[in-house]
Amino acid sequence: MRRLDFIAAAGLVALAAVPALAQPMPAARTEPTVADVGSAYYRFERLSVTSEDGARIHRIWIAIPKKAAPSAGYPVAWLLDGDAALAQIDESLLARLAAGDPPVIVAVGYEGDRRFDVLARAFDYTPPPSEGRSAVDPAGRPGGGADAFLTLLGDRIAPEVARRVAADPARSLIWGHSYGGLCVLHAALTRPEAYHAFVAASPSLWWGYGAVLEEVAPFLTRPSRPALSLTLLVGEEEIAGRSSRRRTHPMWTSVPGAAARDLATQLAAAGVDGRYGQLPGQGHGGMLAASLVSTLLSLAGVAPPPGQRP
Repeated sequence: MRRLDFIAAAGLVALAAVPALAQPMPAARTEPTVADVGSAYYRFERLSVTSEDGARIHRIWIAIPKKAAPSAGYPVAWLLDGDAALAQIDESLLARLAAGDPPVIVAVGYEGDRRFDVLARAFDYTPPPSEGRSAVDPAGRPGGGADAFLTLLGDRIAPEVARRVAADPARSLIWGHSYGGLCVLHAALTRPEAYHAFVAASPSLWWGYGAVLEEVAPFLTRPSRPALSLTLLVGEEEIAGRSSRRRTHPMWTSVPGAAARDLATQLAAAGVDGRYGQLPGQGHGGMLAASLVSTLLSLAGVAPPPGQRP
């Protein structure tokens, strides 16, 4: 039985933070990224996939290392909020990845000119609500579509990625932040066989009045569970309750501030392989870049796992 590690990530390099809001600001527009301008270390392919209900069009960038693939294929990093994630990836980071075992990067975003499509992500990244609970978040955005979204990733997008590049399914990872982190945790608890590693950064555990936490008991009582690695990351500043916006909606206050750590303790008791980490100096917004960069470097084998001291 492996113990879940509880680690303060004091050794991580502090990254520039954005305002610590409960959800990303909708006004941020997409600027040209490395996918648009090109790289000496990666080549980029793009595809569009429409959701099953026809309501959302996903823009997917597939970043493929120019370095030859290992015999078993490249590791693969699936990134939710792909447009915002790509904005944090530059040539210097790609060079560091290429110096190790570079992963294929699949950035899953939305067509349009904004880093965050707040309506689309609120629907796609949130699990079904508990019976009798609202599927609308405090900002009035409908949710509950995570299962359909994860099925889209697995049944339609993953085969297209596999057709284009040699990938190693034993080294597949999915990362998400905020609502994306909630979606990653939901995926780990309900379809743990889908990926090898799950990284949930600042997951919005409060959504649906803690609906995702009700999935823990069924997960732990499965007759058998596939091997998986689960990482729960939170920012030191958000745990301390320092935020630029006052949270008063009862959904926001439906789970305690230590809910992520409490969840880690519960999973540890069941022998789940993973870690819990607090990233120093990071608020909710800054956790996107901080967790993403450390996750990619770790997957490439050139840095410790996120949330672990170097």
